[in-house]
Amino acid sequence: MYKLIASDVDGTLLSLDYRMNPANKTAIAKAVQNGIFFVLCSGRSYKSLKNIYKELQLPQDGYIISFNGGFIYDVKNDDVIYEEFLGLPLGLEAIKIYQNRKQKDIEMLIYTDYETVIAEEITNITDAYTSVSEISVLKSDDIIADAKQACNVIKIIFMAHNHVLQDFRKDIELVLGGKTDITFSTEFMLEIGSINCSKGIALAWLCDRLNIDLAQTIAIGDNYNDLPMINVAGLGVAVANAVDDLKQAAGYITEKTSAQGAIAEVIERLCLSF
Repeated sequence: MYKLIASDVDGTLLSLDYRMNPANKTAIAKAVQNGIFFVLCSGRSYKSLKNIYKELQLPQDGYIISFNGGFIYDVKNDDVIYEEFLGLPLGLEAIKIYQNRKQKDIEMLIYTDYETVIAEEITNITDAYTSVSEISVLKSDDIIADAKQACNVIKIIFMAHNHVLQDFRKDIELVLGGKTDITFSTEFMLEIGSINCSKGIALAWLCDRLNIDLAQTIAIGDNYNDLPMINVAGLGVAVANAVDDLKQAAGYITEKTSAQGAIAEVIERLCLSF
């Protein structure tokens, strides 16, 4: 029997337009009633995930994994029990690679703490991201100086058309490959974090803390940043709208998309059918 389900949020638990199928909420409640941990595992900030946690009416003795595995939050004790961030030196290297680009066709957001990003320009795209993530954005006239003043870089997000980000990723990997984790969280978002930060690492750490065998876990996702947890979980699940690489790695592919209630399908077929 599975004891823990780790679920991505955007494109998995929520549809691509950020709606939750009511069937998901009902199925999650049944899973919890049967003693299964349901853990939100997302690239989002923990602040926005706390609100989704409340919406799902999940129990107080639960956990939230945010920032692509860089942050684990103990809900009951209102405490950060694990954190792993990019750090200032590598963050500054990534910023300089971005600044050396001749074309300014990429938007950059830098997390300097868990509730704030700094940006060179505040655009409609920036506003949309910060609104969904429920974080604050500060416009910076000297982003290097402001990052240094903050004394930390948690992670950096680059937003643009996919083909632009694919090319930019090559530039980043030439300098920071092997030193940082570089992954797509959506088609239009490339994220850079600590090399020791991933959803898979965080899931394994949490299971060790809870004394749960990874073989007794399910991880569900839709994009490249979900691959690490898909690979370490007892059963990796790709929703029907997932990228092809995730589907190839998964042990189960849902018939339903995130909008149609993919999470409910997993719970009803694999956790409550015994």
